[in-house]
Formats: sequence, structure tokens, C-alpha cells
Amino acid sequence: MSKFFWIVLMAAMPILALAEAPAQQQARIDRLEKSVLAPCCYTQPVGQHQSEIAVKMRLEIAKWVRQGRSDQEILDTYARQYGAKVLVDPNTIPKGWTFLVPWAVAIFGAVGAGWLVLRWHGRTTALAATGASSAELPDVPGLDD
Repeated sequence: MSKFFWIVLMAAMPILALAEAPAQQQARIDRLEKSVLAPCCYTQPVGQHQSEIAVKMRLEIAKWVRQGRSDQEILDTYARQYGAKVLVDPNTIPKGWTFLVPWAVAIFGAVGAGWLVLRWHGRTTALAATGASSAELPDVPGLDD
């Protein structure tokens, strides 16, 4: 091989090392789509939201990643355009256990309500068995005076 080939190969090595593989680009795109909220309602990341603005932002993110813009540069662009409210704060993302809390409260509430119903039902059964009525008042001497 000629010296020219080796010189060109050595000159291209840094460029090839800096180039991202399509899988790496897609991972960055996915991460960025989860980091920006749809500015129409600020409730869902643009990767999940189906509004027109969210679709537009997904296309912009993909284009900017392929152009080589950094993640911070992309996030800063959206923060300038829509305000800092558009950025997802990782500290506010619910953890896995937070989805279990409402179910646990509902189960404990149902068990507690069932226990109360059985207890009240047991009282009325005991009163009926003794022949007592809950409407009868005891006779207290000296009240008629």
C-alpha cells in the first residue's frame, strides 16, 4: 500500500472516532424526548405526547442530533423558547413505589370497611338473639321526679 493511503487513513481516524453510530444517535434522541415536556400542557414528555407541537419537537430533536448538536445545546434551545418549565426535572419523576401507594391504600380501606361491616352485623345479630332492641332505653330511677 502506498504512503498516501496510510496518511489519509490516519487523518480520518479522529473523524471516524467522533462519529456516532445510528444506535447511539437513537438512544440520545430517546433520552432527549423524555427530557422535554410538550409545551401545550406540560404534562407529558414529547416522546409520549401526540400533539402537533410534540411531533414537531420530536422531528427537531432528531434533526439536531443528526447535525451533531449537543444535548445541552438542544435543551437550552427549548428552555429559551418555552421557558425552563418545559424541561423535565429528574427529581420530580415518580419512582416505581409511588404507583403502589394508591393501591395499598385502597386495599387497606376495603379490608377496614369489611371489618366494620362484619363487626356491626355481629352486634345486630347479638342484640336480636337477646331480644333487646337498640331503641329501648334503660329505666333509670329518679328521672321522673
